[in-house]
Amino acid sequence: MTPDFSQFQAVLLDLDGTVYHEEHALPGAIALIRRLIVEGRKYACLSNSTASPLRIVERLSRMGVELDPTHVYTAAAAACDYVLQQFSPSGNAASGASSPDLSTAGATRRRPRVYNLSTESVQEMLDGLVDWVHTPGEPCDAVIVGTPTNVHATEDRQRVALQLLRKGAEMVGICADRVYPSPRGLEFGSGALCALLGYAANSTPTFCGKPNAIFFEKLCDRLAVDPAACVLVGDNLESDVHGAKRVRMKTILTLTGVTRRRDLLHVPAELQPDWVVEDLTELVDSTG
Repeated sequence: MTPDFSQFQAVLLDLDGTVYHEEHALPGAIALIRRLIVEGRKYACLSNSTASPLRIVERLSRMGVELDPTHVYTAAAAACDYVLQQFSPSGNAASGASSPDLSTAGATRRRPRVYNLSTESVQEMLDGLVDWVHTPGEPCDAVIVGTPTNVHATEDRQRVALQLLRKGAEMVGICADRVYPSPRGLEFGSGALCALLGYAANSTPTFCGKPNAIFFEKLCDRLAVDPAACVLVGDNLESDVHGAKRVRMKTILTLTGVTRRRDLLHVPAELQPDWVVEDLTELVDSTG
């Protein structure tokens, strides 16, 4: 039996493996999102991507899924939010890092000093809100780390990041993923580069993507909802279901991505999803 979404303050949908696979929308995804919009339900689409919500929206549009960027939250946006909140003395610049309009953030006594070892999306989201660090001799609050194939993670820039971390800058990892799939096969993830830098610099990263609580808490702050009053729909037991359960969300596992039904046989009762569906078509008519 599937849930009645009217009992929740917000419905949260994982993207890769839940809403889409590669460049194709999965069964029921478009219909479910349209239903949530028509019924005026609060919702958001989530991803551990190192891209900005705006870039994710452009990708979704090519699949026939039309969303406003305010309904998308990525690990890269969460990392930006974390840096703005953690290192802005007044803390009032921490709103809207995932929005394409960043020109009106509140003034602070001193802007965060940041070294970008991640993506162009992070550069775009934080430009004008932080002071960019360029050399190892400058004061630095945070080094944002993405995957080693990102345009800002060249070998020379990794050396600069290492020196800044050894001098006390905080390492902010976009997500803890060891690897991620690409058309070329498995690629080194943000977590892998953080492990390399952390070992060399004796530094422990703060991860901002799923399944870390930071990701879900900052998203719920944006939506003005209580995590315990939300339901998350995802395909990954670890990053989606277990991550959401840590912040007391209800969870729905869809079998269109990473997890298979047989995988549930070895999961303890407290980490089991609350509902399991074959795909999102089972949820289209369950929204009350």
